[in-house]
Amino acid sequence: MSVRSPVDSGTVVIIIPQYNQPALTIQAIQSLRQVDPVRWPILVVDNGSSHESVRQLHDLCDSNVQVLSLPQAGLTSAWNAAVQHVRADHLIFLNNDTTSGGPWVESLLAPLRHGLAFVTGVALRRESQLDPPVDLPAGWCFAVRRETFESVRGFDAALQLYFSDTDFLIRVRDYCASVTTPAWAVVAGLSISHIAHATAHRLPHQRALWLADRERFLIRWREPR
Repeated sequence: MSVRSPVDSGTVVIIIPQYNQPALTIQAIQSLRQVDPVRWPILVVDNGSSHESVRQLHDLCDSNVQVLSLPQAGLTSAWNAAVQHVRADHLIFLNNDTTSGGPWVESLLAPLRHGLAFVTGVALRRESQLDPPVDLPAGWCFAVRRETFESVRGFDAALQLYFSDTDFLIRVRDYCASVTTPAWAVVAGLSISHIAHATAHRLPHQRALWLADRERFLIRWREPR
């Protein structure tokens, strides 16, 4: 398998999924706007929220913030739809339950721009469902070049909500195994924080979704391939 190392190719978009929690989404955007002089393009992907939630999001729209309203089809499908909706060469996937304390976007992108990694993240987390466990970039904020995203065919929509970022990152790791460029780099110390479980854990049938996605994920990655 032939894989090219990433190179700088320009434009950026921040993709923020949300479901019925517009206040979180608005504060995530506003906190970034308050501390970063660059007006980064932002696409909010609403995953079947109420009319009132969508209205509040559209009140935030301007030339740099767009809202893509979709039927409820799961977070993973929303991520994939967002990528199809934009043309940016660098994609940042950001949870809406985050707060920016200072500029961080350009620092997160720097390893991608300089060909030092295929994915960049703000922190590592341990995936304990795998044996042995593996350390991966945290899914609440990471960046990837579109070329890499498309080469591994994006997120697997069969995983509706959970493990889709983990599955994606493992496929990136396997995809770039034949080159010396690391699969990912973590940029430590960025001024961004995450309120863990402020979104997904409030969804209806959350436990059932987690169990179903976990089973699909483990079938793929624990059985011999």
